[in-house]
Amino acid sequence: MPDSRKEFEYNMYMFLEKLERGQVHISRSNTRTIKGIINARYAPNKRVNLHTIDEMARLMANSIANMMQHKQLKPEDEGEE
Repeated sequence: MPDSRKEFEYNMYMFLEKLERGQVHISRSNTRTIKGIINARYAPNKRVNLHTIDEMARLMANSIANMMQHKQLKPEDEGEE
């Protein structure tokens, strides 16, 4: 969970960037997440309008950030035997 608005905005931008690059895929059956991303609004200065982010988009952005963090903390020799 992000501790500040700044961290949440970073998570949202990372999530959107991964979507654009094709590193994250959302199933078409998950329409709530897709609608949440489409309905998100940004201010002219690129700040996220938190009132327009629904729970599914928020959950997806924070989950992606959490997975990225775990991937970075994972020891190099894990799984090698």
